Amino acid sequence: MDINLKDLQEGDIINLHLDKEIELDTLNIDGRNIKFINPIKYEGDIYKVGKDKLVNINIYYNYEEACGRCLDLFTSKSKATLSGRLVENPELNHDEEDNLIYYDGEKLDLTENIVETIILNLPMKPLCSKKCKGLCPECGINLNEDQCNCESEYVDPRFEKLKELFPEK
Repeated sequence: MDINLKDLQEGDIINLHLDKEIELDTLNIDGRNIKFINPIKYEGDIYKVGKDKLVNINIYYNYEEACGRCLDLFTSKSKATLSGRLVENPELNHDEEDNLIYYDGEKLDLTENIVETIILNLPMKPLCSKKCKGLCPECGINLNEDQCNCESEYVDPRFEKLKELFPEK
């Protein structure tokens, strides 16, 4: 979605308020399937400070994905922040700053930057709850919903010899 920067560049306007939405259905990242429940909403401002143009927006989104332990689908409501300095020419060396946002002429499209910010804010291991017990490694039953009778005593093979030193009574 293009944002017109003409008034901000040429006029006396020093602040451009944004309140927009992006339609995005799913993201597939390294085998994770993230489905957005609602449009991604973002709001914030583009400021003109001297010759620089600065962006500071909040991103709000609800998504559904599978738990990393029990594989059940769960929904999450999240917020992320995108901030940076607008730069017109990506080919110029800009002292390798991390928070540069590139635009073309009078048009700015923040979609790519917003998606990148969402990806960076996703948890490494998605969990339906902190108390999720996951799946039984023997029978595969969801331990949050049911209990199994499997007896699995995992002993690290590196410590197997230590068991011989302390025989069970």
